[in-house]
Amino acid sequence: MIKKYVTFLLLTAAIFSCNNADQKKTAVTDIDVATAFVRALLDNDFKEAEQYLYKDETNIQIFERFKKQYSGKDKATLEKYKEAQIIVNETSVVKTDSIFIFNYSNSYSRADKTVLKLVRIDNKWLVDLKYTFSGNL
Repeated sequence: MIKKYVTFLLLTAAIFSCNNADQKKTAVTDIDVATAFVRALLDNDFKEAEQYLYKDETNIQIFERFKKQYSGKDKATLEKYKEAQIIVNETSVVKTDSIFIFNYSNSYSRADKTVLKLVRIDNKWLVDLKYTFSGNL
C-alpha cells in the first residue's frame, strides 16, 4: 500500500514539474522586457512581442508597419535573424526609473543599431516605439 502511495506521489510530482518547465517566464524588469521584445521580433513572433508594446494609436501603427515589412523578408533572412544573438550596445535609465533606453544590435546585422524606449506604466515596463523613430523622450 505504501509503495503504491509513494509511486503515485512521485509520478504526480514528475508530471507537475514537467508541466511548469514548459511555461514561459514573463519578463518584468526593464532589461528583461527589452530583450524579450527584441528576441520575439528576431524570432518573427509578433504575438509575443506585442504583449510588451505600449498600446497607443501611433505605436500600434508603427508595429503593424514593421510587422508587415519584417514578415515580407525572404525565408533565409528570417532564419538568420532567428539565429542571431542580441548585442546590447548601451542602456540608460532616465527620469527616476520611469524611462529606460535600450540601444542594441544583433549578430546578424551588427551595423544596424536600434534604440528602444521603455516606459514604466502601472509598475509594468512597455516598449514605446515612437522614440525609435522620433528620438524624443
